[in-house]
Amino acid sequence: MAASEFAVAWDPRFLEYDFGPTHPFTERSRSLAVDLLGCFQGDGAVTSLDRFEPLADLELERFHRREYVDRVERLSRRGRREPLDAGDTPSFPGCHDASARLARGTLDATAWALERPFRRAFQPGGGLHHAHPDRASGFCIYNDVALALRYALDGPPRRQRVAYLDIDAHHGDGVMYGFYDDGRVLDIDFHQDGRTIFPGTGALSETGRGDGAGTKVNVPLPPGAGDEAFRPLFRRIVPSLLRSFRPELIVLQHGVDGHAGDGLAALQLTEASYREAVGTTLDAASELGGVPLVVTGGGGYTPENVTRTLARTGLQLMGRPSPAAEAGLPATWRRRYRDQLALEAPTTFGDIEPGNRSPWSIERTDAMMRQLESALGRSLGRAAGEAGSNP
Repeated sequence: MAASEFAVAWDPRFLEYDFGPTHPFTERSRSLAVDLLGCFQGDGAVTSLDRFEPLADLELERFHRREYVDRVERLSRRGRREPLDAGDTPSFPGCHDASARLARGTLDATAWALERPFRRAFQPGGGLHHAHPDRASGFCIYNDVALALRYALDGPPRRQRVAYLDIDAHHGDGVMYGFYDDGRVLDIDFHQDGRTIFPGTGALSETGRGDGAGTKVNVPLPPGAGDEAFRPLFRRIVPSLLRSFRPELIVLQHGVDGHAGDGLAALQLTEASYREAVGTTLDAASELGGVPLVVTGGGGYTPENVTRTLARTGLQLMGRPSPAAEAGLPATWRRRYRDQLALEAPTTFGDIEPGNRSPWSIERTDAMMRQLESALGRSLGRAAGEAGSNP
């Protein structure tokens, strides 16, 4: 097997994507995750992608409508906070360039990954999956992951099939609806049930339309589902679909807001689920001949979760072991954490644990699989080595 290459895409100017000190979304926790990764990555070979100029309007218009891009630019110059959606995503001075620079980071990471098999690119500042072609939504102004998929499909050289995996607690509606008719995009989305959380979409019955029928796969989980639900379902669903689809690129939106203790969601996952998702995806990419993999950040509103989980993910993508839960975090990093977030820093890699035991059962896993297979009109089988028990 060819050796895997790893790149981190991070520009300190990503911090300019800033809705203000009282807004729940901040790139500062993503910046601290990159710093923490650097403290533990050792001497491994890492390519640093670190200078990104904003995407040009014509590049943004591969996914977004010109009228919307013009509006963002106009409000960006005006310098006032005005709503770009129902109110959660305000404009701010320079918001056009800040959003377009984040999108450039994800596109450049994608271009780097596509140059050779077995490449893995990590862009923790991206994953803004709610933005639609004509509007902002859910803290997302431009949809960097949708633009990356469009870039791969448009070429040069054109890729015939791309897969998008999304483990953010909030459904990736901007991506799914943006490619709902497109059979070249396999979209698999694990999220908290839309009946209980923003944006209210992502039902099992939403499986695509026209040429895209059967290529949009939604796995809505109830609040409190926990690792007991996520891990067996991910193993049962993702490898089977990737094997049959055979993508030429995989993009994983690695939102951390499903983690126990998050301020805006209630899935109650732990490190085990994120390790499962990344490991299963890496195994599938290797099995399919070294499919390039791009991993972005996404949601996550408890900084100690975002920083530690994304740092562990970066190490996993590098092929390095994750530090033990009791491993101490460097004092210099903890000072930066306090300075940037005005919060007390965690002292070890240990997780926030779920407050309650998950009520999920093997029977519910099997029932959801039957519902999903009925919606898709196909069998997904069982994960290799699985005998029907939860981890």
